[in-house]
Amino acid sequence: MRSVLVVGGTGPTGYAVVRRLLARGDRVTILHTGAHEVDFGGEVEHLHADPASLPGLRGAVAGREFDVAVSTSGRLRHVVTVLAGRVGRLVAVTGLPAYVGWQVPVGRTGYPLPLREGDPPARPLADLPGDTLTAGVRRNERLVAEAEARGAFEAAILRYTMVYGPYAYIPFEWYFVRRVLDGRRALALEGDGLMLPQRGYADNLAEAVLLTMTHPGAAGRTFNVGDEHVLSVAAIAETVADALGHRFDVVPVPLSASPCGNPFALRQNTVFDLGAIRALGYRDVLPVGEATRRAARWLAENPVTRGSAEERSLGEHCFDYAREDRAIEIYRAALASTT
Repeated sequence: MRSVLVVGGTGPTGYAVVRRLLARGDRVTILHTGAHEVDFGGEVEHLHADPASLPGLRGAVAGREFDVAVSTSGRLRHVVTVLAGRVGRLVAVTGLPAYVGWQVPVGRTGYPLPLREGDPPARPLADLPGDTLTAGVRRNERLVAEAEARGAFEAAILRYTMVYGPYAYIPFEWYFVRRVLDGRRALALEGDGLMLPQRGYADNLAEAVLLTMTHPGAAGRTFNVGDEHVLSVAAIAETVADALGHRFDVVPVPLSASPCGNPFALRQNTVFDLGAIRALGYRDVLPVGEATRRAARWLAENPVTRGSAEERSLGEHCFDYAREDRAIEIYRAALASTT
């Protein structure tokens, strides 16, 4: 039995990680704010503190040691500071902003794919004001590596991509699910929906977390993690609709004319090379198609509050159907004129 600390724990992958840890008999402690409580179906110790607060973290784990810690939320630099010398191994979650080109400004071309762990690191984009996320991810990964080099703990860094599934912080699939619930048939889809957004279902990401917690080959390494296969945006829309007994009538529009700011319609495909994590034995718990169907059904049964901050996280105009209808009218007329 291992003692495991999960910083976060009530978010999408934290919830899945905790449930899997309990199933294998580990002793689990989660550290979170207490704002959201979930039922893990087993005994879990709760430490309530703000994971983004250095004093809060210090106070919560004072005098404690753990075999393994997983950081899924909070400020990773604080987690590194507080857990140095207190854990045997740290699994630190970062993400896509570690890569150059994770956001591609209008008018720029994309970057070579798939994205590999050794590719050039991201630089803050001067033409994207306020791009502090890129700098933060780079700094955090450096701090983890430096702490490991000092002997503070063993470490594995996991680079997440779009996280989906129950309790996802940004409910990307809600863009399509709400349209189904609202009875929308016509769907403006950018670039024929051919963009490829790498995603990671919460249970699949949790499998990668548990693997890197214990595998001797994971220490000191960085891994891309996500679903083994990638659906196009059109396939995501169709899969969501099919899961809910619906069908969209797709109207293609240019990416540059995206009327509602579809959060899947990226200017850069984001396909991960998963060779490193697969070499450790990683395989998806759920195939991407079934995972997408389950995510859609969960959102339909647990709908996002209309107009909430959670819904607005998808974009300012995501559900401005008047904008979408105007675009659909224009492009249907354009298509009709060419036939």
